[in-house]
Amino acid sequence: MVQVYGRHATRSGTVPPGGVTGLEWSGNETTELERRLQWTSPFAIYDATYIFKAFPKGPKLGTNPRYWTMFFWGNNGTFAWDAGQPNTYYGAHPYPFDGADQATGQNWELSTFSNDFSFVTPNAGAEVDPWDTWYTQVFRAWRESASITHHEFYWDWPDEAKLIEHTIDLAQWADTNPPSPAIVVGQAPNNGLDQSWGGYAGFEEYEGILRGFQFYNSLLTPGQVASELATPGSVVTPWYLNLNPTVADVTDKSGSGNHPSWGGSDRPADWAA
Repeated sequence: MVQVYGRHATRSGTVPPGGVTGLEWSGNETTELERRLQWTSPFAIYDATYIFKAFPKGPKLGTNPRYWTMFFWGNNGTFAWDAGQPNTYYGAHPYPFDGADQATGQNWELSTFSNDFSFVTPNAGAEVDPWDTWYTQVFRAWRESASITHHEFYWDWPDEAKLIEHTIDLAQWADTNPPSPAIVVGQAPNNGLDQSWGGYAGFEEYEGILRGFQFYNSLLTPGQVASELATPGSVVTPWYLNLNPTVADVTDKSGSGNHPSWGGSDRPADWAA
């Protein structure tokens, strides 16, 4: 079990009252243990707001690649489904310096449009530091027009300066759904060959704890995000809500009925404060 002191966590054998729970992935990088949380009938990719709490353990220093997955909206199948090109996806997670071959550390990054955006002016310096720390995170995505879509990842809310953002101006981007749209948490989708999207063993599994899930099929302003964090449902009913998930109970607590399922036969570990 893990006992929380402020933002940091240390090992403890006692679970105090309060019911603060979460899901803990070990960062498996070698074997094909599928244990992604997934919604296979997701809302439309735009507009959307995702709120969650992340406790990354790392940096991930095992065998290559050192990729992580916190969440993706995308195809639950091959990555390059659109005539050999990826399309209609986004996500956020830590990403190793200069790609998979660097073991010295990771940056928070926003992934979309076949790129990993982290050191994007004026947002340079989004290093995951410190580790073993709780971060409240917010991801906003919306469509401005038929060709323009916006993406924002606040990696240490409520500090709005800790922001990675990217705008796409392309009419062909996200103009159609992928073959198997899904929201996935904890692991990348299966590319159909029992590998991650990138073709790697271990499904690019997250290493750490995820909890505090609040998903909205609408764009929330920063002020509305703050209100929803204080009182979920005070501004708009979440599409999915589970602040204290356990492996056995990831059901939607919002009343909207958008229950996820587990992909694969394995499961992450339960975590409790």
